[in-house]
Amino acid sequence: MNKRVSPTAVPADPSKWSEGSQRSVSSAWVTEYTSFRYNCWRCRASSVFTAADQKYTYEVKKADINQQRVLCEACWKRSNAIAAELARCEALWATEKVRLRTDRAFLESWAKLLEERDEYVAYRADVAKKNMLAKLLREA
Repeated sequence: MNKRVSPTAVPADPSKWSEGSQRSVSSAWVTEYTSFRYNCWRCRASSVFTAADQKYTYEVKKADINQQRVLCEACWKRSNAIAAELARCEALWATEKVRLRTDRAFLESWAKLLEERDEYVAYRADVAKKNMLAKLLREA
């Protein structure tokens, strides 16, 4: 549940939003950002999405205006670190698949990262990769 926490508002400039957000209904009625409190999806910690953070997220990073925060700062940082480690694993796999098929430490590390990522994302798990890694680990 989102709860407003401060009367402090920061003016919104929809002309600086992403193209998709500028075409949304929100561009006609959002004139300011107001800080609000939410609970982290993963750890349930109370967090605040500040008006200034919203301005940066939507106007500088160009995130979709309908995107809402679901992770606290600590969980967000760990989620990004996991994503970077997974990208590294996939890049290595793409170039060194033959050698890595029997590298138990690499396969276990990749599988562990996929399991850990499931704690941070609210969408479906990458079952195909998990099954592939489980099979390779049985064969390694």
